[in-house]
Amino acid sequence: MLVEQVLLKEIMRQLLNSHFFKKQKQDQGFTLIEILVALVLIALVLSISISSPFSSRKDLDKEVNSIERAIGFMSDEATLKNAVIRIHFFLDKSPQEYAVEYGPSDSFILPTKPEFETKVESIEEEEKKKKDIKNLNLKFNKVTEFQEQNTELSSDIKIIGVGSSHSEKIQSHGEASLYAFPTGEKDEALVLLANDEDIISLKVNPFSMKIEKTTHPIGKTAANDNELATLQQIKAKEIFDKWLKEK
Repeated sequence: MLVEQVLLKEIMRQLLNSHFFKKQKQDQGFTLIEILVALVLIALVLSISISSPFSSRKDLDKEVNSIERAIGFMSDEATLKNAVIRIHFFLDKSPQEYAVEYGPSDSFILPTKPEFETKVESIEEEEKKKKDIKNLNLKFNKVTEFQEQNTELSSDIKIIGVGSSHSEKIQSHGEASLYAFPTGEKDEALVLLANDEDIISLKVNPFSMKIEKTTHPIGKTAANDNELATLQQIKAKEIFDKWLKEK
């Protein structure tokens, strides 16, 4: 949406600085061609301003539905394969990606603490953290029945947070995973997706297939991408903290 706003401003600037507006100041009047060009530019401005919000919301709904399907598939596949299945989010990629992956049997023990919460105090600890994550990832392979390649999100949609009941923090960077087990249980989790106007939360129930969707308006128009990211993170923390209290 911010890109469209910049484009609108640039079109209007070019229109106002165009030859036929300068001629108007000189009281020379307009030619038919100049009037037609002005009408085309105005129509373009209106079409962009009207269609962009709807397009962005459509993309948001599409990505939310896609992740819902991935979570449902993950749960079913864990039982069918008698193995741990996860949905693996790559939050720092642009555009962001996710994959459904299968791992060891139900005897597999997950790390006791989310890797992103590990306090890094030295280069050695940071290297150990990276090695642990790499070793964990080596135990999982892509479920090709679901996808051949990682699924990419639309460029105007972003996963701004992934949280689980195992942590008191929400993860917005790095890699995040939600797990399902052959017993039918999966992580109780919260996934937050956003465009520049709304955030949709997906509340994942550990024992049922029901996923609760809620729309949260950001409530303020951002002036730039940095301000938008800040507003999204503030709102994401507010939603996550409320979710933790209600569990």
